Amino acid sequence: MTAFRRGALTGAPFVVAAVAYVATFLAHYDRLPGRIATHFSGGGTADDFMSRATALWFGAGMLVGLGVLFTVLSLTAKELSQARTAVAIGVGTAATVAYPLIVTVLANADATDPAGVRMPMWHLGVLVAVGLAAGGAAWWLIGPGPGPAPASSAPSLPLAEGEAAVWSRSMTSRMLLFIAGAVVVGGGVGAVFGPWWAGALVLVLGLSCVASARIRVTVDRRGLTVASTMVPRPRLALPLGRIVDAGSVQVDAMGDFGGWGYRIRPGRRGVVLRSGEALSVRTVGGREYVVTVDDSATAASLLNGLVDRHSAEGS
Repeated sequence: MTAFRRGALTGAPFVVAAVAYVATFLAHYDRLPGRIATHFSGGGTADDFMSRATALWFGAGMLVGLGVLFTVLSLTAKELSQARTAVAIGVGTAATVAYPLIVTVLANADATDPAGVRMPMWHLGVLVAVGLAAGGAAWWLIGPGPGPAPASSAPSLPLAEGEAAVWSRSMTSRMLLFIAGAVVVGGGVGAVFGPWWAGALVLVLGLSCVASARIRVTVDRRGLTVASTMVPRPRLALPLGRIVDAGSVQVDAMGDFGGWGYRIRPGRRGVVLRSGEALSVRTVGGREYVVTVDDSATAASLLNGLVDRHSAEGS
């Protein structure tokens, strides 16, 4: 997709959102109180207000400003993965911001006292769903671009019969730790100021991200094992009998797999903690497993040697 089309795809939802908001506001202008409720507490009660004119200009200005920001980000991105991320987040933001603005106008219509305006909390779930759906659709429309070059099989490390060899290395994802920290803080705030169960769910999600942020990758006589260093499950185990060959490959976390953690793509699975060097393992069924880890060439050579010896012993 060209830069112009990326910019158009990013900016158009903000234009549509701004027009829809202004049109909704003007259509209900005479039915709105002089001061309208613009912010609501966790219980759905109004706790902040603006004049009609200020609310109109504030909402429209925010949509236009965000539209310009994300359009510039999508146009200036140097890599397709960065542009794809900017477009998806931008489109999702347009939907996420426009929905509460428009719903707030409708909630204030015909209100005699803005303090009595209520905003049911189920709108929060709809807001999140709309934003994710819009961002996901944009992500899909942009497409991943050209696929990564297939990993070439690494040289096989010769192993004598009965010779033992083990390769092991741990990896930590700073990005996952950052995301986990932000989610845990958000869950704590939600538990204090909102429904406790919602905050607890977010806390569990954050802690699961922490458990996935540090892994140990091991190659030995059993095959390939990838496990969290913090919890025993889940873990990835590929026995030698299922492995065809292994190699080293460069991956882009966002461009190739759409993020970090355990990722699923057609014909590929990935334990992705960062962009860069990764161990690539091809299985009997033709599926590729990718694990981001340093010194992946050594791991691939040993794994190929173990696979060759296993095949020779079985023949």
